[in-house]
Amino acid sequence: MIKVVHIYRQAKPGAYSIEGLFGAIGNELRKHIELIEYEVSERREILTDLRRLRTFKVDVYHITGDVHYLVPGLPRGKCVLTIHDIGNYLFSRNGARRRLYKWFWLVFPIRFAGAVTAISNETRENICKHLRIPWNKIEVIPNCYNPIFQYIPKDYRSENPTILQVGTNPHKNVPRLAQALKGIKCKLVLIGHVDSSLREILQKNSVQYENHENLSHEEVFEKYVDSDIVTFVSTSEGFGLPIIEAFATGRPLITSNASPMSEVASDGACLVNSSDISDIRKGILRVMSDQTYREALVGKGLNRARCFSAAEAARRYLDVYRRLSKQ
Repeated sequence: MIKVVHIYRQAKPGAYSIEGLFGAIGNELRKHIELIEYEVSERREILTDLRRLRTFKVDVYHITGDVHYLVPGLPRGKCVLTIHDIGNYLFSRNGARRRLYKWFWLVFPIRFAGAVTAISNETRENICKHLRIPWNKIEVIPNCYNPIFQYIPKDYRSENPTILQVGTNPHKNVPRLAQALKGIKCKLVLIGHVDSSLREILQKNSVQYENHENLSHEEVFEKYVDSDIVTFVSTSEGFGLPIIEAFATGRPLITSNASPMSEVASDGACLVNSSDISDIRKGILRVMSDQTYREALVGKGLNRARCFSAAEAARRYLDVYRRLSKQ
């Protein structure tokens, strides 16, 4: 039986998307392989982590995300590297820090890895374009949703619908969403940190809202179940996990018409221009007022969710493991 170790970043409050994703995939993989899970220590303990990992004597080492810099220290050709996005390189760093990040988090790990996977075509295109990595070096394996996300039907609250927004970082585009909601009777539920600047925008546009941070997977699922509509009008993403979580729960979704959101959502969501407040507002009003359209989105979303099951993602990764273990 193939023996694999899944390597996770150090746990941080509120940051659990990768862990939830590969936790679900791991449960499926255990039906076919022996799987170990390993959480890294602080970055200054990198040599200790590498020594520990090498004692496992596994067939495949899988970096599930973020801690890419470990790859060159692991057996060459036996490491799978999953890249979720390269947004930190493109948008969050400059000067010497950007160059260091490029080579030690991205280029060197990609070159040393036996296999590299990206979670969307958008991520693969960015890797190839900005890092000059050959297209055939990167395989796309889409994310999956956690199996706790299941279809729970509910009656739509037409008088004062609840709109769920998962994520409040700048690229999640909540300020434009708040402006689009001005004058619309609804309750906005925000999962993520609301700073003073965002709070001011919400108040200025008279948006009724509630805010939650550091929720468990189960608590996040409960927020989906309680919602009437899900919005995810991000300006950029590596994939967009809330899209398929909304689909699996059976909630009508409004998301961006740009890749990868439009690629993941296909015809299962109301697609809007995330840079155009009036277009976001138009989409929200259409979903709120048109019952036939709203119910059609739910049906298409449920069908679309089947493409992103944990079992399908596990099957794709298992093919990669088998290929590497034979080398």
